Amino acid sequence: MLCNIHRIWKSKTDMKTLCLLLALVLCCHWCFAGEPDPAVIGVGEWSEPVSDGDGYTLRGRLVVCDDRPAGASGHARVYLELEHMFKGAFPSALEVYHDVQGTALNLELRDGHDQPVPRTPMAIRAPMLPPCWITLPVDSTMRLRGDLYHLSVTPKPDGLLILLGNGTWIIPANAAGEFSLSGTFTPSADHPSALKYHIWHGTLKLPKVKIPPSKAVKAG
Repeated sequence: MLCNIHRIWKSKTDMKTLCLLLALVLCCHWCFAGEPDPAVIGVGEWSEPVSDGDGYTLRGRLVVCDDRPAGASGHARVYLELEHMFKGAFPSALEVYHDVQGTALNLELRDGHDQPVPRTPMAIRAPMLPPCWITLPVDSTMRLRGDLYHLSVTPKPDGLLILLGNGTWIIPANAAGEFSLSGTFTPSADHPSALKYHIWHGTLKLPKVKIPPSKAVKAG
């Protein structure tokens, strides 16, 4: 009788283990079957930490990605990473007003001689992206999309399109030398927050992130 009970218990345990393993396999399949992460082509250094008048500290950096297939043209993915640094003062969360279509993220493109690259005028008609509040718990990091990812340009540019709220650039396919993006992030602090967390205010000076010339490929 005891042997039979042991065999039944072992059978049920094996079945539970098998179900758990199957669930893990399916989860892995779902995770890797989705859209692949964009390829990172440049990561800037972290900015100097900036504490506002209430002692809340933030720093940021730029990340440029490109998920285009080889030989295709498109527009770069520009991300802003923010870190809420714990300085031993306030362990509560802070909020940042994120308006990707505004000019809070004010960047400029420079060439290999550190000279500003002129913006490319471009008439675009598209729905506005609504701004939103970003909540960062203490000692946390968040990556925000900084370019106008909902817009596309026709015809496609012969090179790499950088489409931001404060300007548009196209790095030509035959461009020589390295380019870089840098600038500032000054989120608005004039909007009321529904969650009533502390609203961070200040300006981050974002170090440059390099864009290799090989990424401005010719359209296929």
